Amino acid sequence: MNKIHIATIAFCIVATNALKAQTGISASGITSGTGMVYNLASKENTKGSRYLFDTWAKGYVVDKTGNTVKNDNYSFNYDKINGSLLLSQDKQTAIDVSKDQVKTFTVYDKADQPLNFEYVPAIDATHFVQALSTGSKYKVYKLTKTTLVKADFKSDGMTSSGNKFDEYVDEPGYYVIDVKTNGVQRWH
Repeated sequence: MNKIHIATIAFCIVATNALKAQTGISASGITSGTGMVYNLASKENTKGSRYLFDTWAKGYVVDKTGNTVKNDNYSFNYDKINGSLLLSQDKQTAIDVSKDQVKTFTVYDKADQPLNFEYVPAIDATHFVQALSTGSKYKVYKLTKTTLVKADFKSDGMTSSGNKFDEYVDEPGYYVIDVKTNGVQRWH
């Protein structure tokens, strides 16, 4: 067998065994995880996406101890519905990195601009929030929650209403944290 085929089999075995473990990340890389196959493409006639990007993005993670985990073989995406940071080595299967292992993560958009995210349980315990501004007195964050709205088209022959397509709808919310008091206020 050639080396590529052996490496593919080895990765599949690791991903399968990882289904049984808690996801972890450290300065040395992935320590364990739950592997799943992710299809980032939306179903035909579906508007929007549950994912931050329609393809895998480059980026890096700062773990809970402050160590930067950066590897050119890692690609990332963010699931806006369940708040999962997804890490992939083959852009087909990925692990859901445990929130308690991540302090921050950065991903780069198509224009190569960094998007910085933090886990701030005071704002939301299940989603990461995007850091828009971090000053010495205040921090401003954006929380995006996404819901799937199913097609609801109806017609009685005379009138029609609703949509013929499913749609992922983003609901952004903005928050300000006072650095001195750690007080959180929703900003409209």
